[in-house]
Amino acid sequence: MCRPPSGTLAFVVATPRGLERLLVFADAVVAIAITLLVLPLLDIPGTAKPGTSVGTMLHEHIGEIGTFLLSFVVISRLWTAHHRAFEHVRLYDSLLVRLTMLWLVTVAFLPFPTELLGSGSSRAAVVLYIGTLLASSLVLTATIEWVHAHVGLQVSEHEMERLPPAHWAFPLLLVVALALAVVNAHAGLWALLLLLVSGPLDAVILRLRGRPAALA
Repeated sequence: MCRPPSGTLAFVVATPRGLERLLVFADAVVAIAITLLVLPLLDIPGTAKPGTSVGTMLHEHIGEIGTFLLSFVVISRLWTAHHRAFEHVRLYDSLLVRLTMLWLVTVAFLPFPTELLGSGSSRAAVVLYIGTLLASSLVLTATIEWVHAHVGLQVSEHEMERLPPAHWAFPLLLVVALALAVVNAHAGLWALLLLLVSGPLDAVILRLRGRPAALA
């Protein structure tokens, strides 16, 4: 087992197999969760009236289809950020494991509020849905910040600048959407469109923090 630089981390497991198992487990949980999103859609053809056209069927269930697509895109984006960050990780400590497990809880739970939201956009369903997205985004952002703050976890010190920065715009915009959802469910849903501008907003945040925007 490799020893980290003194004073960096209290508990580090340096075996490549240990880190590989953690990442394989995380990938499996994400894959299962993203697959579960589509299961409610499989029941749609069976519940449709005989002779219903495909166009009518899709129109009648536009809510379920929309929430499926949104959740799929969000999980894909979160997994991509997780994957990019761990490309530059060679060790892991106990907190990194806990943060990863906490993030996986939010990902595994997401199909439930997705199904609730697809069945009807009540205020409680919208708040639970956006709240789950926010929790997942915050935990992942905290994970990336933890890796940034501990050089001992990274591939090598001279490659530190290659580690992608944490993207705070995504959770900040979700906070706005959640606040609006508490007041009005439909306003909260429409506010999710703000996520489309998370990229430019991240570039601004990175410049304010003195980090290169090109890494975003």
